[in-house]
Amino acid sequence: MVVLHAYVHLRSDQVSAGIAACTEVRHLSVLEPGCDRYDFFQSPDDATRLVFVEEWESKAALDLHFQQPAFLEFVAKMESLVERPSEIRIFESNLL
Repeated sequence: MVVLHAYVHLRSDQVSAGIAACTEVRHLSVLEPGCDRYDFFQSPDDATRLVFVEEWESKAALDLHFQQPAFLEFVAKMESLVERPSEIRIFESNLL
């Protein structure tokens, strides 16, 4: 299993647009082969901060996700909505 955490800091005037973009890409991503979990959460203390929590069957499944048109469109859209580049951490686990 591969776990991805992405930390996103939206521009304060783009929170609604950012949430909409995240919701759209989530809707499509959960249908992809190898996607076991694809969620994002908004900080209760700062509406501009989001955390993605994803679980993928394998690194190959995650790599394929990164090539999907919906994901590429999401990345392009988010460039104008974020305050700074997102931080992405990927972990591999053999626990399950």
